[in-house]
Amino acid sequence: MRRVTTAAFVLVALLAWGWSMVSAQELTLTLPHPPAAGGVAWLQVRVGAIGRGQQIDVTTETGRRLGTISPFGVRSGEAAGTYTLPVPADAIHDGKLSVRVTISRAGTAPRTPTPEELRSVKLIVPGAGQ
Repeated sequence: MRRVTTAAFVLVALLAWGWSMVSAQELTLTLPHPPAAGGVAWLQVRVGAIGRGQQIDVTTETGRRLGTISPFGVRSGEAAGTYTLPVPADAIHDGKLSVRVTISRAGTAPRTPTPEELRSVKLIVPGAGQ
């Protein structure tokens, strides 16, 4: 009986670990146009209503952190606002940027944000009609 209990525990742990590995919103964004010489790109993240103490983490597909959005002072149930994160030039490959977005609270595993929590993510390059 003890072996069955241990095996069940290991199976649940593996499933939970696998779930956390894929619990992110993965997005591939295309540059609207090439940046000017020495120009920069920005990631514009529109955040809806999120729970108190929650934060949104944005990383590249390789795990490089682009930023953490941790709203403070937003009334419960209201949109948290629009946040702009700088994008390093070396994070863009072939005119595309791949990012992973997760939402978490201290002491909890990251998860995929809902469409109500993560309203939009846009890649912005100043110039040429902007």
